[in-house]
Amino acid sequence: MTHRDDLLAPTTVLEFSGDLRPADVAPLRAFLAARLGEIAQEQPEGTDARWAAEHLAQTIAANCRDLDDDLVEWELELTEGDIAKPGHVQTLRGRLGIGWNRLVRTAQRFAGHPDYLPRWRLLRYSCVEHAEAVEQIMGDASDAGVLHSPAPDGTQ
Repeated sequence: MTHRDDLLAPTTVLEFSGDLRPADVAPLRAFLAARLGEIAQEQPEGTDARWAAEHLAQTIAANCRDLDDDLVEWELELTEGDIAKPGHVQTLRGRLGIGWNRLVRTAQRFAGHPDYLPRWRLLRYSCVEHAEAVEQIMGDASDAGVLHSPAPDGTQ
């Protein structure tokens, strides 16, 4: 495996938005499409409930595409750019977390489903340096000494 492959491989445990890779989004996208599709199919044709369920599924699918696009750009920054550079790169890293957390919050509604993965957790920080900076400013009380959010079942 090359250094580039190492950089682009998904991490074992997601802790930071900078750890996200396109391979992380694909199973989440499939899970959400299946769950939201089931809800839409349960609604009678032509009803407002059916429209709303289908519209939510389309919106979530668009959010997945947007996150995928940002992750392609992030991979370019990882391999060719300077990820410590302020400005666009840090904005991009922040968008990764926002996009991921939006999808995870939706998936958490189905946390009891057998296909739900504990890997899908909210990410509070973009990187270790971000977590340390927040902790330094806010003190340990800001995060109770935890750099990432717990899984829906309360485990780390």
